[in-house]
Amino acid sequence: MKNSLFLLIVIFMLGLSACVPTAEIPPTAIPPVEISPEPTSLPATEPPTPEPQPTLEPTLEPTADVETPASNLYAYVKEFQIYLLNPADLSVVRMGDSNHPIGYASDCWLSSPRLSLDGHYLAFEARCVNAFIVYDLLQNNKIAEIVKASDPEILGDTLLGWAENGRLYYTRMVGGCSFDPELIGPERMEVYSYEPVSGSTRYEFDLPKVDAASHAYSIGIIIDPQAEHVIAWNAACSVGLGTRFLLTTNTGDYEISPNSWPASFGDLSGHYSAFPAEQYVFGADGGKLFVLKDPQLEWDPNSRLMFLAPGASQAQQIDSGSFNELVSQAPFVN
Repeated sequence: MKNSLFLLIVIFMLGLSACVPTAEIPPTAIPPVEISPEPTSLPATEPPTPEPQPTLEPTLEPTADVETPASNLYAYVKEFQIYLLNPADLSVVRMGDSNHPIGYASDCWLSSPRLSLDGHYLAFEARCVNAFIVYDLLQNNKIAEIVKASDPEILGDTLLGWAENGRLYYTRMVGGCSFDPELIGPERMEVYSYEPVSGSTRYEFDLPKVDAASHAYSIGIIIDPQAEHVIAWNAACSVGLGTRFLLTTNTGDYEISPNSWPASFGDLSGHYSAFPAEQYVFGADGGKLFVLKDPQLEWDPNSRLMFLAPGASQAQQIDSGSFNELVSQAPFVN
């Protein structure tokens, strides 16, 4: 009996405990643990190829623009001012303007333009200073002023032209024309050359006196590119120009009015006489620069300057007015 009662009490107590709610115990905070990951073995690979980078150019200071002249320029004189024609684009510039300063007033008469064979230099005569001027077309500045020895009122010192050696040849009169008590010409005509890089001049040779008259002397016209021959006039004080003669520079021999001229002078059919209906000159590229004018007028204000390009059938008008001279790199005689 006692055992049964004890068993009932145990069962009652177990049932009662099942009805009581269980208290929740908060979990104990676990300090964080830093875990180093195990290294993973990756398959060996080639490093990526870097993209090509552009090469950095050094920074340069800007320089002044320098325009190289064309190797076949034409020069002409209109109303005693010198103009240059570039046949590549038919552009024209006037010597003495703001872009091509020569240092003389606009009323200074200019003549006898002579271009160097590479188009680098232009030589011409300025009457207001009685001198030959040498102008650098690359740098746009005057580099020399060679004072003439002859009186500006007579035809004496002349520009012969440029040679392939880069030198400018010109004549220099020694003495002058004397009229009292008798007519006597200059002592001699010397030929000098000028070198533009060094600025030096040197004596070359004399033009021969080809006439025995006391007032006779020689006036230079042109030198060939090899500086082997000179064409000159037999002239005389107060009388004027006579016949032309050919001088061989290394021997001093000359021939008056030869039947033919050396091929080194180029196409001499391009020369023009005093006042023809058409003045013309051929360029080194075969182009033709010419003037159409009234043959009856010594000074034709309505003349037209034309240019016929190589291979073209129609000429283009470049300028108009009164033209005095046409000169190009292709040697020619006036």
